[in-house]
Amino acid sequence: YSWEREHITDFWNDTIVDSSSDYFIGSMVMFKLGSSTYGIVDGQQRMTTIMMILCALRNAFNQEGIDDLANGIHQLIERKDINNKKIFVLSPESSFPYFQEYIQKFGPPEVTPEVRDEEKNLENAFSLINSQIKAPIDAIKSDTTLGGESKKEQIKKKLISIRDKMLGLKLISVELDDEDDAYIIFETLNTRGKDLNVSDLVKNHLTKMLKSKGEVDSTKLKWEKILATIQGSASDIDTDGFLHHYWLSK
Repeated sequence: YSWEREHITDFWNDTIVDSSSDYFIGSMVMFKLGSSTYGIVDGQQRMTTIMMILCALRNAFNQEGIDDLANGIHQLIERKDINNKKIFVLSPESSFPYFQEYIQKFGPPEVTPEVRDEEKNLENAFSLINSQIKAPIDAIKSDTTLGGESKKEQIKKKLISIRDKMLGLKLISVELDDEDDAYIIFETLNTRGKDLNVSDLVKNHLTKMLKSKGEVDSTKLKWEKILATIQGSASDIDTDGFLHHYWLSK
């Protein structure tokens, strides 16, 4: 996850503040992993942000004692599979298990995951989203013209309004059977949100090149180890900077 404050604020303003309903958020490119499971190639930032907004809304409903609506939203976050096992609807690979434990989970975390740059980005993003949701609630609570029950009802209506706008978002879904094609489309359609980093393009290229050898999973795991090594070093260099210096040295 790489969205920064400005991207999240723009997304919030576009989808919640300035829109009435049915806001169009562009296209998403995905490929089939199973009969009802998809891998998201283009749209990861938007989908992750939407999921964080839903999680923050769930928590807000819960904190205000509106348990039925909190549980209703949680069904969009976590469900049971055919074996009656609980699974999260969105399962990011690179931020596991931080995203699941600290954002999606309905309750206290059970593990303490390693916190790297991506986890810090998620923490900052979730904090910002929570503050965006909390602001109108605090405004209602501080309104001296409203009684206790009226405040409760206004808070409920406000949270429902945000929820309905999120669930009413429109998009173009580009569904592909082949992961290779999905990565090619990803590189050509990524015109919204944050521009692709050099490291994103390198990862996409490596994944695409190695897929035919049946090495996609190991490639992704090795890539995450590389990121962890770079981000865990004593220097302030990021992954793009590391690649830049590497190419200059060749």
